Amino acid sequence: MSDLVSYGGDPKVVASRGEIERITSELSLIQRRMLDELKPMAQLSGLVHHLQFDVVLPETLVRLGLQRHGCFVAAENYFDTDARVAHNLNRVAQTLHDNPWLTKLIPKEAWVALGITTVAAGFTNTDFTSQLVRATSSQIGKEKFDLLTQVLPSERVLAEEAPAWQSSPPNSVAALTQRLNNDSGNIRIEGYQTHSGRVLVVYLPGTGNWSPVGGKSAFDLSSDLELIGESENSNSSRAAHAALNAYGVRADDRLILVGYSQGGMVAAELAEENPNVIGLVSVGSPIANSQLPDVVPVLSIEHSNDIVPALAGETNPLTENWVTATKHLDLQPGQSVIAAHDFAAYQQTAGLVDESQDAGVVRIRNKILGSLAGAEQLEVREFKPLKAASLP
Repeated sequence: MSDLVSYGGDPKVVASRGEIERITSELSLIQRRMLDELKPMAQLSGLVHHLQFDVVLPETLVRLGLQRHGCFVAAENYFDTDARVAHNLNRVAQTLHDNPWLTKLIPKEAWVALGITTVAAGFTNTDFTSQLVRATSSQIGKEKFDLLTQVLPSERVLAEEAPAWQSSPPNSVAALTQRLNNDSGNIRIEGYQTHSGRVLVVYLPGTGNWSPVGGKSAFDLSSDLELIGESENSNSSRAAHAALNAYGVRADDRLILVGYSQGGMVAAELAEENPNVIGLVSVGSPIANSQLPDVVPVLSIEHSNDIVPALAGETNPLTENWVTATKHLDLQPGQSVIAAHDFAAYQQTAGLVDESQDAGVVRIRNKILGSLAGAEQLEVREFKPLKAASLP
């Protein structure tokens, strides 16, 4: 049995557990109100009315009982222990939410605390660290990151052509993640001709440079901060646009976006602004706050002890077109939770996504991959996302 846990993506289940419990409580109140009608004092008023009521009451109570039981079964089957952890705010964040006075203990420059917490994760081996990062992030206004990145100079970026290996249309989620090619840091674009027009599959890598002073890659730490702060002008976003323009994107091209870590944030930003996006696969990315169109099928792959998705400060929403597949990554003694963000580990998890028979996973997986059914391969190109100032 796979240890992959998923939620969302199934139009049959779009309510949260809290909503199901609210409906169950309402049904219970209705039952209680009906039973009150059987009390002697209530029977004295409107004898005929109560005789009629008494006839239908038993069957009505049974039906209400079945509805309550159905809600209970739905909640327990859909939101098992791991899925509840994946869907609900974690314990730390929920505690802060329920006790607002605790937020006063977090300084105004709370993003500093977030940085400290994230760095501390490099020395820990527990799920609590990722929970604490999410809790801290949830208390930080995104404008903090915007203000921080305003002091960073705006840079010119280039999409420099790089060698690209040819491939056939991807037929699995694992195939999509394998083509992210995060070691090179290149943006890869594959063109396909389908029965309904041209489709471009765009692969966006993760952060290529974690140094505060930056480097050659446009996918650097400053871009991470800009994207978390909801900036629309990050180096990495402009590099993605430059790559699409260099490839020769057309107004009627449909796009499938695949992104790892920072690349997932860039992909989500593109999906927010481009109506031609027909699919999004994010891998280890903090995109819970993204305002994605309801019509776009989204597959998010996350490790429950990965601190990077936790930087969003929330969990991904539960909607019929967004499925989140999570897995707890078992770490060896001495390993830190940073290892839970390892790209190679996510490639293995993508294989579990392909094997999953969960209704939401199957539905969204088929919608994204189905767009390439019977496709004829066109041009494949790769581009290095570079900052112009770093070139000789």
